[in-house]
Amino acid sequence: MRTQDTLLSFGGARLAAQFADRRVLITGAGGTIGAALSHALARDSACRLWLLDHFDHHLLDCLESTRKFRAERGLPQDAVEDVLCDIRDRARLDAWMARIRPDLVIHAAALKHVHLGERHPAECVSANLLGVRNVLAAAAAHGASNFMLISTDKAAAPVCVMGATKRLAELYLEGVGRAPGAPGQERRIAVSAVRFANVLGSQGSVVPRFAAQIAANGPIEITDPNMERYFMTAEEAVDFTIAAAALAAPSDSRAGIYLREAGEPTRIVDLADRMIAESGRAIEKVVTGRRPGEKLGEQLSDEHEHRIPTALDGVWRLRPRADSAWLTDQDLDDLERLVVRTEDALVRQRVFDLLDEKLARETRTSA
Repeated sequence: MRTQDTLLSFGGARLAAQFADRRVLITGAGGTIGAALSHALARDSACRLWLLDHFDHHLLDCLESTRKFRAERGLPQDAVEDVLCDIRDRARLDAWMARIRPDLVIHAAALKHVHLGERHPAECVSANLLGVRNVLAAAAAHGASNFMLISTDKAAAPVCVMGATKRLAELYLEGVGRAPGAPGQERRIAVSAVRFANVLGSQGSVVPRFAAQIAANGPIEITDPNMERYFMTAEEAVDFTIAAAALAAPSDSRAGIYLREAGEPTRIVDLADRMIAESGRAIEKVVTGRRPGEKLGEQLSDEHEHRIPTALDGVWRLRPRADSAWLTDQDLDDLERLVVRTEDALVRQRVFDLLDEKLARETRTSA
């Protein structure tokens, strides 16, 4: 049986038990993955949904489209509510969690753009790492039983700040329940993460950028003819998330970090050629050169972690090799002091120093 068939079967079988009649909060709901998850849960279950985002236009679009899905199926629209809130605002986030008291939190909110993260590492840390701490702490304090982080394949052997902050966020989940005062120590909460490949058509990704360049009659900009990426559809990402959520349990003392095999990588130049051919236009391609933080090829895991089989074919659980591979709140407090001062160079240096320390790395991955 193909991996996707397995995921669909497993996710479909567990969907009702995992989400029906439960209170689910999705952060970053206005983004591509957040919206796709919102639509899937609204369409296939009777759970109550809260959609959280700080970008008002995307949040409104997600709210209206998700309510439409429910209306078309005769489900009450008022079971979907919007939450206009920034995950970096700890006090407001805690107040919302106290009001909602979610059972499950799917944390998709993040800064995802590699190049912006390179130029603004303090903001990247604030959203992708301190934001995870804020959401998890509030969820644990107000009774949530499950917390899932949406991570990225750029967390494997990271060379960019965005990928490094995502890897550190995974390691922070590894620390849940292990350090005094850590979220989840007093109240059992299952914590997990899923690593995604690039999602086709997602905001800011290469497909809509190429489409816009084709619509403008070119040229299509290729950073490097040899660049390759793993891709998955939004539907595959949703099925993987739902299936992985069913694997997590509060009785598990360790975080579950999951990845799904993504087949063979695709050369970006081949993707551009296919889109040009489908357009029927004569579009020029130009090579612009790699930008800071970009690698020629991505990978799903690296040499600093073990792959452990799961009940799902093609889905693996990752476990760090080093005993030191987990973060404490003190580690994040130290980073936050640099972030508040907007010491971007120091923030970037500290991010990669932390990874070296926690993963027991002797050498860093090169781009």
